[in-house]
Amino acid sequence: MSAERSHRQGHMKRALIAVTLCVAVLGAGVATRGIVESETAQARTLVAEGRRALARNDRPGAVLSFERARWLAPRAQFVRAAVAMAGVKDVESLLPRALRMLTVREWSAIATTFGWIAAFGVAFAIVQSERRRARWLPLAAGCASVIGMAGVVEANSSSPAIVTSADAQLLVAPYVNAAAESSLPAGTMVLVGSRYDAFVHVKDADGQAGWVPRASVEPIAASES
Repeated sequence: MSAERSHRQGHMKRALIAVTLCVAVLGAGVATRGIVESETAQARTLVAEGRRALARNDRPGAVLSFERARWLAPRAQFVRAAVAMAGVKDVESLLPRALRMLTVREWSAIATTFGWIAAFGVAFAIVQSERRRARWLPLAAGCASVIGMAGVVEANSSSPAIVTSADAQLLVAPYVNAAAESSLPAGTMVLVGSRYDAFVHVKDADGQAGWVPRASVEPIAASES
């Protein structure tokens, strides 16, 4: 009788864990869908702003709006069409571009979801300790969670910006009187690196690098603006 009760309790625990996992995944799916819909709506507004900027012959403003829309909704066809129309050289390498097919908030949702799955997977593995295959669930979920966190970190570490000042001078040092090696036309995408006082170090898609006044560039990521 005791063995039967223990067996029944084991079934109940497994059922509870399975239901909890389903609720976690379903909740994450609903949250992710809400994120996508919200950010797509914001991206439409930014694309409209970019088109109005183009009509005013304000190409730097248009490029900034289009790239901010791509930051929010990188897979949306209307955003990709707007970015292609702007004809900007992408300064990011292959890995950041691939990671940016998901937004930072989507990466966060993935990491959180699989973190919960890993936690419940550990509980499931404890209940099913006599079955070796149960140990793969928390391991796989934990790996997926780590990948999600890596995506968040990498997406946040990418710092593309748009040159908004006409012919921003690339200085050899972060000083007003420093020599200028070349200049960047307005609307150029650059990667922002070091910061010193009122200057930032930037690099464009052709490998040109130097210091420009911080006011000459506008970060694409809204969190950095």
